[in-house]
Amino acid sequence: MTESNRSSRAIVLAATLAAWGASASDTPTQVPDIGPLPPVEANPDNPPTEARLALGRALFFDNRISASGTMNCATCHLPHQGWTVQTPLSPANPGQVERRNSPTLINVGYNKALIWDGRAFPLERQAIGSTKNPLHKGQDIDKLMATFRADPEMVRMFQEAYGSEPNPDDYGKALAVFQRHFIVTGPSPFDHYVAGDAAAMDAAAVRGMALFKGKGNCVACHNGPNFTDSGFYNIGLKDNPLLADDVHQKVLKFDAKRTKNDDWETITTDPGRYLITHDQGDWGRFKTPTLRNLADTPPYTHDGRYRTLKEVIDHYDRGGDTTRNQDPRIKPLHLSSEEKQDLEAFLLALRGPLPDIRMQDWVRPVVAVAGQDGKTLFEGKATCVNCHQADGNGVPGVFPPLAGNPRVVEGDGSFVAHTIIHGRSGEITVGDKVFNAVMPPIGTQQGLSDAEIAAVATYVRSTWGNQAAPVTAEVVGRQR
Repeated sequence: MTESNRSSRAIVLAATLAAWGASASDTPTQVPDIGPLPPVEANPDNPPTEARLALGRALFFDNRISASGTMNCATCHLPHQGWTVQTPLSPANPGQVERRNSPTLINVGYNKALIWDGRAFPLERQAIGSTKNPLHKGQDIDKLMATFRADPEMVRMFQEAYGSEPNPDDYGKALAVFQRHFIVTGPSPFDHYVAGDAAAMDAAAVRGMALFKGKGNCVACHNGPNFTDSGFYNIGLKDNPLLADDVHQKVLKFDAKRTKNDDWETITTDPGRYLITHDQGDWGRFKTPTLRNLADTPPYTHDGRYRTLKEVIDHYDRGGDTTRNQDPRIKPLHLSSEEKQDLEAFLLALRGPLPDIRMQDWVRPVVAVAGQDGKTLFEGKATCVNCHQADGNGVPGVFPPLAGNPRVVEGDGSFVAHTIIHGRSGEITVGDKVFNAVMPPIGTQQGLSDAEIAAVATYVRSTWGNQAAPVTAEVVGRQR
């Protein structure tokens, strides 16, 4: 299905709905059965139109929405990585670090709570909050609107979408329309199966569905058509060692202080929902994520500590880690190896086709400054500093360092250039640490020219690599 057809279909389906406005629920009292996705509910105060979808899509990929000019929504929600980023902790505003995994935006329009701790709902509000959040984009919303009002194309798009000049409310509305009505999956094997196609799921997946509803009791929280009740639960996770270093400890305390927690100085781990409610009963509770398209969205949990579904299943099978405030429903399941395989087969059967989108058609090229060298590009337009510090280090255990990295030290210039253009994924070991090194196609995403990529690659290799000869634009061109 083409992007245009899928967008049109979403609008038509949305127009058939009248219900809207269910609020986030901490403790849902009913357990709806799992089933196929209905049409996504439209916000009657912000119904979708083609003009609003177009504006929201343009804003989603516009780096101007960040104070650094190096980040947009796709920085943490890449379409080709399941509308998340496949690293344990997400990128952050340059000079900051994140302490959580980016939640996927897949089927986000069905959710009745947003963010891992539920601090923002609905999508219209969340979009503005993420833009202003100093850990995320750190942008002054009034300055951003002034920038858009000075851009004739943006003025035109806002006028067509909402009949207004650029303003914060309609900015949030447009981003919400794009996320709610475009990032919607098509039918999965499970959906076809419950619709009557007995051959859509194999025998293992069918057995896994019975376990999901029965012995595993997964349906207690992962229920309804999007496989989430939008509730908040403590699933018994130990403190994450990734958050033990000084830089993450500083961020944890900063967030606790700005959410007005009197005990912010004593916070040493992510307390989840407690940050928002200040209720000790909510300590360690995080929002139930959707289980749809899990194959596209590793790693898993709010801090990305589990890289495979097998690890997640093992966590629940052992009954969690017996931690403070753990939900009493998290207890040993005693699944056999065959039952674990069946359960994983069912979870994989929840994978539906994702909406078609070509990032390069929507990413707004960053304007280069004449005479920019590799270091300036590294810290600016190329956005490298979002994940790799200016001293060549990465976020400990999250993003691999460049200094001492064998792919930088031993690799040739063409490898570095190819990585910048096309991105990469896979494990890499640096010293005694193993990184799930996933990098987006920065060259395409940021609109870098061959000469700019060559400058960045040369800077990386000459600063932290083997002092080899400079990478040339001709070398870069051969990697396109």
